[in-house]
Order: sequence, then structure tokens, then C-alpha cells
Amino acid sequence: MDDFEDRLAQATAPENKGILGAIALVVNSKGDKLYHYTSGLQSLDADAQPLNPDSTVALASAGKFITHIAVLQLVERGTLNLDDPVEKHLPELASLPLISRDAVGEPCRLHSPTLNKITLRHLLLHTSGLSSPDVSLIREYLADDSLPKPEFADDAHPLVKNFSIPLVFEPGEGFAYGCSIHWTQLLVGRLAGKGLGFLEYIQENILDPLGMTSSTYMPRDNTDIWERRLRMVEREGKDLVPADDATQGLTCSISDVGKILIDLISPSPTLLKIPGLIDLLFKGQLNPGSTSIMDLRSDQENYNFCAGPVMPGGGGPPSVNWTAAGLMVESGSLEFSGIPAGTVTWQGMPNVVWAMNRERGLAMLFATQLIPVDDEEANGLAAAFMKSSWRTFG
Repeated sequence: MDDFEDRLAQATAPENKGILGAIALVVNSKGDKLYHYTSGLQSLDADAQPLNPDSTVALASAGKFITHIAVLQLVERGTLNLDDPVEKHLPELASLPLISRDAVGEPCRLHSPTLNKITLRHLLLHTSGLSSPDVSLIREYLADDSLPKPEFADDAHPLVKNFSIPLVFEPGEGFAYGCSIHWTQLLVGRLAGKGLGFLEYIQENILDPLGMTSSTYMPRDNTDIWERRLRMVEREGKDLVPADDATQGLTCSISDVGKILIDLISPSPTLLKIPGLIDLLFKGQLNPGSTSIMDLRSDQENYNFCAGPVMPGGGGPPSVNWTAAGLMVESGSLEFSGIPAGTVTWQGMPNVVWAMNRERGLAMLFATQLIPVDDEEANGLAAAFMKSSWRTFG
């Protein structure tokens, strides 16, 4: 790991203004910490302390798989089924139209989906037709006053108000990474039972059983977690400046992230016990030759922190698939990061990335708190860490 550590030391030297700090962790299925390394400072303050190896970090999208574990627990308990329409519990989805246009330059039009209804499996695999408000077609829809918009009751859930957007393809007939996760959160909250909401369900059924005592979705409300955070920073020209407002959502200590990775790669996970449901997290779920897998592979910018930036004249998209946890390497290894076949990996906005391989009993995490996403310096360091780790421990 010497090459990685030397490179990280250069990047975190304050005079170089590369990154503020980073934490790297490698664990195995027996619960051992094989590697735990830090470099850099805790903050930009003049009297900043060296980075705490067990700092808390915001995971952003790198924590979405935890919501998926929660809803799969409900499947395990018989509360709902993977392939039943979810409109029984999320009736708002039943009224979402499909948006399309006949040709480039033509106006958008809305019509009703006719092939399939949205199921939990669609939500988990981002094949529901839901995309993101940032997608160009949805931006056009939102800006076009001539197209009808949904109306909401005053007490409608904020997620319903924010993510009731048209589908960009028939459910099950494509792939679009986006707001399916928010509807899944709402689903968990509505089905949690015993008066629990989404946050309470996660606490009682995931964080508490694993002893994840330094994890919360409300970091500002927990003094210990907030004060231990690796400070969020962003690039401003050649400088790094504070970006504390971006520290929000699921925030965990490095050890806590290690606990959930260890549980998932262990021979006998505690969070999910039915093998078929665990397989959803680790085995590719998109059918070969399907529109869904072609959509996934053609949108490489969506996962370039894991697979490497798109290079002009490159050899085409890597052989990847999608699971209910993230991106799966199907064959060979990713040239940029050395991530081998059979590994599931995903990334988060503050340049956080994890990888898990059940067959090898190995998982790893690289975490910094730097925005914007896909920062070139952070991406190169994460790839160097992954390559060194798979070579050393894999």
C-alpha cells in the first residue's frame, strides 16, 4: 500500500491543496479490519487536528443500499412482494404519466403507461421509469406551463411533492438512476408498522442490531456525530473552502460503515437471512441484451467514480450490471480501479466509494468529504486505493 499512501500524503499536504483528508478501510467477512489508514486534517481551521481515523462522514448516494436493505427486510417478513405493484402502498405512483416526444426538437407530450405497473423490483433496480428532476426531459416538463402538473393536498408528504415527476420510459423497459430511492424510503415509512417512520425503522432494524451507535440521518441533531465529522469542503478555483451545509443525510463513523459491510459479506448476515434476497444485492439483475442493461452501460458518466472517467476513443463501456446495492462488475476487472469481477460498488456525492465481494469475503471504503462529485484528484486517489487493496488483500 506504499504507493497509495505516498500519493495520499502528497494530496493532503496543506500546501498542495489537493484534498483536506481521506480515510481508507478494508475489512473481511470474519470481521477483521485488514487496513485502516488516514491522512490529512479534520478541518480547514488554522489549529486543525490530524484527521480522526473514526471520523463521521456523510455517505450521500453511497448509503442508498441501506434503504434497500430495509425494504428487503419487509419482503423477508412477508409485508410485501418484489413483483407486486406498489401502488397499493404508493397510490401516487399510479397517476404518474409517461413523458416522451416523437423527435428531437418536437414538444414533449404526456400519456399513460400501458405495459407494466411499477413494482418494488423496479424501484430497487432503477427500472421504474422514474429518473431525476435534473434530466433534460423532466426539466423541460417542469418549465413548460402548458403541460399539466400534479396537484397536492396541503398535508402531502414532501417526497411526494418533490418527486412526482413523469416516467421517462415504461416500467421495466429501461434504466434511469434517480428518484426511485425516495419512493422506496416513503414505502418503508408507510409499512414500518408499530408507529415507526422511516428513520425509526432504520434505527431499530439496522443501526441498533449492528451497534452502529455513531450513525444518523440527522447529523446536526447529534453533537458527538456532528463534532467528529470530517469537514465538508469544496473547490473554489485552486482553493478548498468550507461547505458545511452539504453535510446532511445519512452520516456514519468509519467503523459503523465497516460494520454493515462486514455483515453483508459474512457467510451468515444478520440483516437479511434469505439467500435469494441477499443475492439481489450481489448478483447482476438486468437481463443480457435488455434495454435496461444497454441504458446502464451507455450512461457511464453516472458511475465514472467507480469505473473511471469516460476516455475519448476508449474501448466502450465496461462489462457491468446492476444489483439492488449498486454497480456490479460482471467480467474481467475495471482497468481504472482494479475492481474484480463479482464485486458490487457504488459512490456518493462527497467522493465516497465502497466495494464488496462476498465470494472473496472482502469489502473496502474510501471516504473524503469533498464536492463536487467526480473530483479528479479524489477519483485518482480512490482508484489507487482500490488497486492497491485488491492486489494486497484480494
